[in-house]
Amino acid sequence: MRYFGFLLTLILMPAAAWGADAHGGHTAPDLTHTIYGQLAVLLFVVGYALVPLENNIHLRKSKPVLLAAGFIWILVALALKGVGAPDLAHAAIAHSMLEYAELFLFLLAAMTYINALEERNVFQSLRVFLVTRGFSLKAIFWITGTLAFLISPIADNLTTALLMGAVVMAVGGDNKKFVALACINVVVAANAGGAFSPFGDITTLMVWQKGKVAFGQFFNILIPSIINWLLPAVIMAAAVDKTVPSVSDEQISMKPGAVPMMILFLATIITAVSFHNFLHLPPAAGMMLGLGYLGFFSYGLKLYEGRVERYDGILMQRTTIANHPMRGLFQRTKSLKPFLDELTHAAFAIDNDHVVTHWNRQMEKLTGVRADEVIGTRRHWYPFYSRERLVLADLVLERFPADEIARHYRGHQRRIDPMEHAYETVGHFENMPGGSKWLAISAAPIKTRQGNVTGVLEVLQDHTHRRQQTQHFDLMRRVARAEWDTLLFFYGVIMCVGGLSQFGYLAAISNFFYADLGPTLANSFVGVLSAIVDNIPVMFAVLTMDPEMSVGQWLLATLTAGTGGSMLAIGSAAGVALMGTARGTYTFGAHLKWTPVIALGYAASIAAHLLLNKGMM
Repeated sequence: MRYFGFLLTLILMPAAAWGADAHGGHTAPDLTHTIYGQLAVLLFVVGYALVPLENNIHLRKSKPVLLAAGFIWILVALALKGVGAPDLAHAAIAHSMLEYAELFLFLLAAMTYINALEERNVFQSLRVFLVTRGFSLKAIFWITGTLAFLISPIADNLTTALLMGAVVMAVGGDNKKFVALACINVVVAANAGGAFSPFGDITTLMVWQKGKVAFGQFFNILIPSIINWLLPAVIMAAAVDKTVPSVSDEQISMKPGAVPMMILFLATIITAVSFHNFLHLPPAAGMMLGLGYLGFFSYGLKLYEGRVERYDGILMQRTTIANHPMRGLFQRTKSLKPFLDELTHAAFAIDNDHVVTHWNRQMEKLTGVRADEVIGTRRHWYPFYSRERLVLADLVLERFPADEIARHYRGHQRRIDPMEHAYETVGHFENMPGGSKWLAISAAPIKTRQGNVTGVLEVLQDHTHRRQQTQHFDLMRRVARAEWDTLLFFYGVIMCVGGLSQFGYLAAISNFFYADLGPTLANSFVGVLSAIVDNIPVMFAVLTMDPEMSVGQWLLATLTAGTGGSMLAIGSAAGVALMGTARGTYTFGAHLKWTPVIALGYAASIAAHLLLNKGMM
């Protein structure tokens, strides 16, 4: 219990000194012995204890920390009001919100770019390229590890791990030993690769945005990061055989605009760095400008792909009668009933009085309405609309002019040549069995051999799936697909730690770590702790405490916080995500067997940093 309490104190790490900086010279009073402070600690412990259980209890990690953060700040306000300093609470929460706002905007722009590249099949194309080359298992082990190390400094370690994990599982198949080893290698490589780049991990991003380490200075821990991954990888590779698995024939190509998007992402990173280094503005402002680049490019891409907003795109631009569902009617090779019974599409017919005469089985399946419910009635509109209105068959029967049909279907219609006064269109219908559907609709007159019109046939095709596959690029959809649970989790963590710091807890403990034990030992322990607790609250607590440290010590804290989580499968988002996708193969126990080897790489990376960068310490 004493050890648990010791860990908890390090997690919280509040700083009385921070209070003086945040409040314009006003130091927050010591409230550690108040009931409010004790309740705040209890709320944080209970809320954060639910985070690792996310996959077991199916409660998203953001929810408990959001709840805890809100109540903690209520307690902060009550405590400060009780000592006659109510204004401090407002200044403190405003500071924490500003901290979060910068992180949020930066991550939102980065996540949107990653989602956009994913939608353009950039990552999928890389995966398919690797699984179709015929590499051996040992080669895939090294290729996926190397790519994870190289990609994670630009993308985030979570996305990188999922991408490389998909390659590992596609190649490894039922070889559980290989899949487990390769997944461990990917996790270690992704975490190590993200440690030397401000964009590779949330912890490095926070350190850079706080101005503790300049952009170029992060590359001083490149070699230690390589050692952190390479040393365990060399040892683990000895357990991987050289078997060549069967080659996949899967094919995926990048969509139009993929390469320009990659260039724009690079330009956005350059813009963010320039904002910070040359203009002394928050990097988040540069990232949001970069999001503007993507916004204008997506507008052009939307215009290029805008055909799917028109009727032609949904029907794949059919131009001949040869593949039209009404070709049998046009050729008049069969009577109407056998034609409808054999037709693979939903169809119905009405006579000259708009009375339903036929309603085939596919129509029953599409609408959920039986034939005996509508045949002999004029209720063919009923399955599609909430009130009576003319459908395409009625418009064709009454020979409505083209402009009137266009008014009914907003211009999404065209003639079916060479059939006389036959049209096709498209419609979106909300209340269909199985959910809303996009339907392609065709209607043509039914004529006798003498040319007399006896009714109209209407054919309906379900194009919902095709519509979803061919939707144009929409930037707002990419924004909506950001990891909102993660973004809200960061809010909860930052607000919790910021709130707890106002009670003045453990200033003596922080002095013990960074003054008595020394920053080197303290920062080394930060990485060990991040393997047990998420590295985000640990690093934010260190930043909130703001100990007096050299650039070399801040780099050490960045290195350890970024790579320490590799020692356990639950120690990083990359590990947790791969445990979910490779369930039953890459497990906590499988990772734990190699923890001593990973810890060796962790220790070696610290030693390398202390040796190579001793002038910065």
